[in-house]
Amino acid sequence: MERLLLNLLASDSATIQEATKELKKVLQNPDSVPALCQLIVTSSNPEVRQYATLILRRRYTKGKYWTKLSIPVRTEFKKIILQALEHESANLVRNSIAQLIGVIVKHELPTNSWPEIIHYVQQLITNERLENKELGLYTLSIMTDVTPDAYTSHARSLVILLAQTLSSLQSLGNPAAFYILETLRHLIPVAKHDETTLHTYATMMPLIMTTIQAFTETEHNNFAIQSFELLDELCENMIVVITPHVKSLVHMCLTIIANKSTDELLKVRVISFIGWLARLKKKALVKHKLVEPIVDMLFAVMMSKPEEDDDCSNTDNENTVLTSATQTLDLLAMHLPPEKLIPHLLRHIEPGLRSTDDYVKKTSYVVIAVLAEGCAEYIRSNYLEFFLRCICEGISYPSPVVRNAALYALGQYSEHLQPEISQYSSELLPVLFEYLGQICSYIKQEKKEPHAVGRMFYALEMFCENLNERILPYLPKLMERLFDILNADTSPHVKELTLSAVGAAACASEEHMLPYFETIINILNNYLTTEPSEENMCLQVQAVDTLGVVARSIGEKHFAPLAATSLDLGIKLLRNTVDPDLRKSLYGLFAAISTIMKKEMAVTLPEIVEYMIMSIRSADGILMHFKDDEANALTVYDDLSDTENEREDEEEDIECTDNEDDNDEEIDGYSVENAYMEEKEESVMALKEIAEHTEEAFMPYLERSFEEIFKLINYPQEDIRKASIEALLQFCINLSKINTDEGKKALLKALSMFIPKLSELIRLDEEPTVAICGLEAYQTLLRQVKSDVIAGIGHKEAIVNCVMDVMKDKTACQDQEEIEGIDIEAEQDGLLIECAGTVFSHLGRVLSAEDFALYFQTMLPFFLKRLKMDNSEAQRSFAVGTISECLSGLKHMTAAFVSQLLPTFLQTGAQDPCSEVRSNCFFGIGELALYGKEAVYPYPFVFIMIEHYPNILQTLSCAIAKETDAAARDNVVGAIARLIITNYSNLPLEQVFPVFVEQLPLKADFLEHKAVFQSILTLYQAGVTLLQSYIHTLLKVAVIILHEEKALDIETQNLIMEFIKSVQRDFVNDWNALFTELPPEVVTNIQRIFS
Repeated sequence: MERLLLNLLASDSATIQEATKELKKVLQNPDSVPALCQLIVTSSNPEVRQYATLILRRRYTKGKYWTKLSIPVRTEFKKIILQALEHESANLVRNSIAQLIGVIVKHELPTNSWPEIIHYVQQLITNERLENKELGLYTLSIMTDVTPDAYTSHARSLVILLAQTLSSLQSLGNPAAFYILETLRHLIPVAKHDETTLHTYATMMPLIMTTIQAFTETEHNNFAIQSFELLDELCENMIVVITPHVKSLVHMCLTIIANKSTDELLKVRVISFIGWLARLKKKALVKHKLVEPIVDMLFAVMMSKPEEDDDCSNTDNENTVLTSATQTLDLLAMHLPPEKLIPHLLRHIEPGLRSTDDYVKKTSYVVIAVLAEGCAEYIRSNYLEFFLRCICEGISYPSPVVRNAALYALGQYSEHLQPEISQYSSELLPVLFEYLGQICSYIKQEKKEPHAVGRMFYALEMFCENLNERILPYLPKLMERLFDILNADTSPHVKELTLSAVGAAACASEEHMLPYFETIINILNNYLTTEPSEENMCLQVQAVDTLGVVARSIGEKHFAPLAATSLDLGIKLLRNTVDPDLRKSLYGLFAAISTIMKKEMAVTLPEIVEYMIMSIRSADGILMHFKDDEANALTVYDDLSDTENEREDEEEDIECTDNEDDNDEEIDGYSVENAYMEEKEESVMALKEIAEHTEEAFMPYLERSFEEIFKLINYPQEDIRKASIEALLQFCINLSKINTDEGKKALLKALSMFIPKLSELIRLDEEPTVAICGLEAYQTLLRQVKSDVIAGIGHKEAIVNCVMDVMKDKTACQDQEEIEGIDIEAEQDGLLIECAGTVFSHLGRVLSAEDFALYFQTMLPFFLKRLKMDNSEAQRSFAVGTISECLSGLKHMTAAFVSQLLPTFLQTGAQDPCSEVRSNCFFGIGELALYGKEAVYPYPFVFIMIEHYPNILQTLSCAIAKETDAAARDNVVGAIARLIITNYSNLPLEQVFPVFVEQLPLKADFLEHKAVFQSILTLYQAGVTLLQSYIHTLLKVAVIILHEEKALDIETQNLIMEFIKSVQRDFVNDWNALFTELPPEVVTNIQRIFS
C-alpha cells in the first residue's frame, strides 16, 4: 500500500497512471481500509501519511460509505486516528488527521456513537500541560470547521469551556488562544440561536479584544489578521454581541493602526473592519464620538507616500492600506449623515489643500472625490462651489500626483453632482482639452502610453457625458483630438479609452454628432470586422460598446439604415466568441438596437434570447477554492471511485438519509470572475430592454425569461439582484398589456411570485441599494399595472408592511439600534425612506379612499415626526411632500384630516427657511382645498370650519408678496388654481385673479400648469365675466407653454388646447390679434400642433 501511494506522489505521469489503476483495484478490497489506517501511524514518510489521510477523508465524506464498514472496523478506525493525532509531529499531517476526525464525527455524533471524542478533546483542553491543551484546542477547531452543525447539542458547554480556558491562559499571544478564537468562529452558526450562548460570547468580548491585541505584539501576527474573521462573523450573524463593545473595538483598531511596527496586511484588515462598523453601527459611532478619531486616522494613512505611486488614487483591486482607507472613508460617506462627517474632514482638507507636500495635497483631493457619491445633496447645498474651485485649481497643478487626484475628483463630481457641475464647463473643458493635446503630442513623440492617462480620460468622459448641449461649442475640437489619438500609433489601452470617450461625446451631443457619424462608423468597423489579437481584444469589445452608445444617441432615423447590418454583425460575433467581455458588450448592443428596430427584431429573437438565457444559467467563471490545495488529491480520488460510485448509484440507498450529494467539506469557498458576473448582469438588463421595446414580439420568451431571471434574484452580487428586479418588473408590465384572459392569468401568476419576493428583499437584503430598487419596483407596478398588483392574497399587506418597516428602521439594511438622543440619517437612508413614502402615496391610486384612509391614519405620525424643525431640510420636505401626494388618494376622506394638517401646512409654509419645504406646503394647501372641499371652505351648515378660509388666503397672499424661490411661487399659483376649481364663488376674484395671471407662465414647476388651466377652464365654462379682460394674456401664455413644451403630460396639453380652441371659437378677434404678434417659428409650431 505504501509503495502505491509513493508512486502516486511521483513526478512521472506514467507511474501515476499505473499506480492509480492498481490502487483502484486494491481499494475495492475491504481490507484496504485498515491498511490505510495503519499507514497513518506507521509510515515514516509524512507525505504518505497525509495522502492516506486524504484518501480516507474523501472516501468517508459520504456517510453511506462509512456505515457500510462493520462496527469492529469502525471502532478500530476511530482508535487508530486518535492515536495518530496524539503522536503526529508534522503540522500538515496533523491537520489532515483532525479534518478526518471531523468528517467521522459528522456521522457518529448524531447517534452518539463516538462519545469518546468529545471526552477526549475536553480532557486535552483541561490538561495542565500547554502542549496537550493546544492539541485539544487545535483538534476542536478543525472538527468544528468541518461540520459545525454536528455540535448543536454541545455548543453551550463547549463555548463555556472555551471561555474558561481563554481566561486561564497565562499568555494570550500563543496558538492555544488562537485556536479558541477559531473555534468560537466555527460555532457561530449554531451558537447564534441560543440566548445563553450569545451571552457567553458577549461576556468574552473584552478578553477576545485583549487576545487580538496580544497577537499583534508577538511573532504570531497572522493570528491577529485571521482573528478579525471572528469579529466579521459576529458582526454578520451575532451583532448583539458586538453592540455593547463598539467603542472598545474602535479604540483597539486605532491602537493597532497607530503602532508603527504593525504589519501592512494587518492594517488593511483592521481598517476594513472599521468600515464594517460604519455600515452596521453608525449610531454607536456617533454616540461615542468615534467619527473624529476614525477620520483623523484615515487621513493620516491616506497621506502617507506609497512605495509605488503609479496612479494617484487608483483604488481598484489593490489590497493596500491606502485602498482600504479610501474604501472605508467611502463607507463612512455612504452611511453617516454628511453633517456628522464633513466638518471633521474639512479640518484636514482645507490645510491639506494649502500644504506644499504633494501627498498631503493629493489626499485632500481624494477625500473630496470619495465624498461625492454618499454626500452629494449636502455638498450640493453647502460646499459645491468651494470644492469645484479647488478641483479647478488642482487639475492645473504642476505635480502629476496632485493633478491626477484632482482629475479623479472631477470624474466623481461629474458622475454624482449633475447638472450643477456642467455650469463650470467653460473653466474645465479648456484644461481637459489641453491635456488631451499634450497626450496627442506625447504619443506622437514617445510612441508609448502616457503616465496615469486613465485618470484624464475618466474625468473627460464623466464630464462630457452629462453636458448635453453645453458640449456643442467644444465638440469640433474634442472630436479632432480624439480622432488624432485613434489614428496615432499608440497602445490598445489608450485607444480603448479614446473609443469610450467618443461614446461619451455622442451621448451628450446626440444628433449634433452627425458630422462625425460616418468617420466614427468607419473606425468602429475596422475593429468589428477584423480578427483581433489577444492584445487588441479590448478594442473590439469597446468598439461594440461605443456602437451601442452611438445607436442610442444619434437619433433613430439616422441609425436605422445601419441597424439590421449591425444586428447581423453582432450575431456573427456572438456565434464565434466565448469571451465574457465581448458577449456582455454584444448584449448591450442588441438592447440598443431594440430601441430602433423594435418589433422588426422578432426574427432574430430566438437566437439572441437563447444566448442570453445561457449566460444567465451559466456557471462559467465560478472558481472553487480547495482546502490545503487538495484539488489534485480530489481528482485522484474521483478516478479511484468512479466505478464503485456508478454501481452504487444504481442501487436504492435506504441506509442514508442525510444530504450527501456534495463534498462541501473539501471546498474552502467560491469566487466568480468579474467578467462573467458582468456578462450575467448585462444579459438580464438586455432582456429587460428588449422586452420593453419589442413588446408583443417578445411574448413567446416572457415566461421562460421570467423563470430564469427569478432564480437570480437572490444572487450574491448586488448588481445582479438589482438587474433581476428591474427585468422582472418589465416582464410584469409586458404581461399587463396582454388584453386576454390568458394574459391576465399569466400576469397574476407572475405577480404572485414577484410581490412577495420584493417584500423579502426590501426587508431582509443588507444592501440599501437593493431595498431601494425593490421599493422603486413597487412604485412602478402601482403606477402602471395598477389594481392587479394588490389582487393577490396578502399583496396589499406585504407592500404596506414593507413601508412600515422602513419607516420604523426595521429592515436589514438600516441601523436598527435605538439610542436615546441619536436619530441620524445618511443620504442613502433618506432615499430609502423617500422611496417608501412614494410607494405609500401610490397605494392611494389603487385602494378605495376608505381603505387608504385607515392606512394613512397609521402612517401619518411617522410623516409628521419628520416635519419638526430639528430634522433636516430633506426630511421635512419629504414629510410634507408625501402627505400632500397622499391627498389625491384619500379623495373625499381628506376632510377627516383637514383640521390636523391645514394649520401645520399654513405655519410651515409661512415660516420654514427651506424653499423646497415651503413649496411642498403650498402644494399641500392646494390639495387640501381640492379634496377637503367643504371641510376647508365655509358653507352655511359647517360654521365650525369658517376660520380656514381667511387663513389660507392670508398665507398665499403673503407668499406671493415675499417668496423669491421660483418653484415655491409656482406652487402658490397652483394652490390658488385649486381654490378656484373647488369653489371660486367664495374667492375675492377681483383681488386674486390679477395677481394669479401676473405669475404666468410658471417658471420652474411646470407640472402645476395642469391645475392652472383647469382653473381657467372652470371660470371660462362658468362664464365669469372677469376672465374676458385677461383672454389675450392667457391665450399668449397658453401658446408659449405649448411652443416651449412646458406642458409635461398629455392631459395638460389637452387642457391648454381646449382653452385655445374655445378662444378661437368665442373670441376670434383676440385670437387673430395674437396670431399677428407671434414670431414665425411659433406660428409654424402651433399650426403643427393643431394639425
